[in-house]
Amino acid sequence: MPSFTTRAARLDDAEELAAVHTQSWQETYTGLFSENAWSAESRVRRAAMWNVLLTDDDTTSVVAEVDGAIIGFAHAEHNRDEPNLPAEELKMIYVLASAHGTGAGQALIDAALGGAPASVWVLERNPRARTFYAKNRFMRDGTVREMDFNPNIRELRLIRR
Repeated sequence: MPSFTTRAARLDDAEELAAVHTQSWQETYTGLFSENAWSAESRVRRAAMWNVLLTDDDTTSVVAEVDGAIIGFAHAEHNRDEPNLPAEELKMIYVLASAHGTGAGQALIDAALGGAPASVWVLERNPRARTFYAKNRFMRDGTVREMDFNPNIRELRLIRR
């Protein structure tokens, strides 16, 4: 794969972000979620979501791209007001499987958070992501939650101080 670049996401990226988001979910979560999670309808919902997220001043969204095509993204919220938690939360980071191992994920987390203290939720059954977060100094804080739309899948909260 040719080298990637990172940049701030723009409102006109919403459709492509929805496509990458949907494809990355399929690549990452096949066998964990139903196929509805990457259906055409799901992609439409994600496009609408990105149109809202990309206008929020309390967030940062960045993309990694190769030859003008988005291959991954990260999205972080800022200035959360939750006691005992960092103000930053990494809400999403996904890289297409074809770009795994290129450093795009690292570049995205660095662009979205820098070295700031932050939190992130990760699926308990996603060892690749858990290893990635551990490399970035995120550690379990003991908080576990069930996913809203699938109570058989648990998420772990990780914190970087």
